[in-house]
Amino acid sequence: MSLMMVLPKLVFGIGARRELASELALLRVERPFLMTDRGIVQCGVFDQVAETLHDRDPSLFDTVPENPTYDAVDRAAQHYKANRCDGIVAVGGGSVIDTAKLVAVLGAHSGRAETYVGHSERITNGASPLIVLPTTAGTGSEASPDAGIHPDSCSISSGISSPLVVPKVAICDPALTATLPKWLTAATGLDALSHCIEGYLSTTIAPPIDAMALDGIRRIWQYLPRATMDGTDLVARSEVMMAAFEGGAAIAKGLGPGHAIAISCGDQGLHHGVLSALGLIASLELMQEHVPDRVRNVGDAMGLEPRSSVAAEIRALMTKLELPTSLAQLGYEVADLDALAHRASVSHFNQTSPFIPDTQEFVQMISGILR
Repeated sequence: MSLMMVLPKLVFGIGARRELASELALLRVERPFLMTDRGIVQCGVFDQVAETLHDRDPSLFDTVPENPTYDAVDRAAQHYKANRCDGIVAVGGGSVIDTAKLVAVLGAHSGRAETYVGHSERITNGASPLIVLPTTAGTGSEASPDAGIHPDSCSISSGISSPLVVPKVAICDPALTATLPKWLTAATGLDALSHCIEGYLSTTIAPPIDAMALDGIRRIWQYLPRATMDGTDLVARSEVMMAAFEGGAAIAKGLGPGHAIAISCGDQGLHHGVLSALGLIASLELMQEHVPDRVRNVGDAMGLEPRSSVAAEIRALMTKLELPTSLAQLGYEVADLDALAHRASVSHFNQTSPFIPDTQEFVQMISGILR
């Protein structure tokens, strides 16, 4: 499978947020539209970014929901156009950045969110300039060509995938993640790990991204426990944030069955990062049977002994980080295992997997993480 490799300009480091005004100037954005969520505003992180704009008076949309929805996209896009904005600044986690990506599409196209979700081929006119400042280290949306959007808060997400929605600039300031609670630090870090591992295992040929993915695995495995246990450890925060960016780049290669499971379980409002980690645990034993050399390289990046089970070690890390290690512990209720497995088996994430499980194999995998 061929790959068009597009990455944003990366501005990285403690205090990098102070470069926002100059990056807006370079993009000739005079009327920026700032997007965030209420939690980011309430914890004071948004103010750390807004104060760098000095005399600018940007428009603000601060009601992005925890799981991004069509309605939030459409409301934000209406605000963007009504205020004649010419660029977008997204301050937040994956939900904010994914919402901003689709608003950037609507800024250059007609229609609504539903016009483009699931129809990326309709994105033909580019997108409004987008600068992102991630406040979590996990989703990788700051570096990926994808955005996942839910029709509503209780529906499985669909999305868009286009090199045209890759942000123009990613300003990654680890200090913006310092207020993240332990649980969210751990969960988003494991989301980044899932992107690095499944991106590396993907059948798409892209050696530079493979190198980034393996480096991201190494960083997360070494530094995520430190970042989780001590939010003020900005060295650890920096390492995990870089790994998240690398994981976002790896998403462009395509993912695999672990994400097929995670997205298929995305209908009950539970955290995607934990679901992705559970999907890894569920799928890696079968992956080890089919691509043992690639899985061994993942284990090497984690610093494991040659015969160690990567899946078992990830489960042990989740226990150490006090995260749920089963769907039941997470609170996911499986009403129909066969239907869930079928949903996972037809997911587009399987298209780039070195091994494409059938429905019965998905039943086997999901059964292993039920309780």
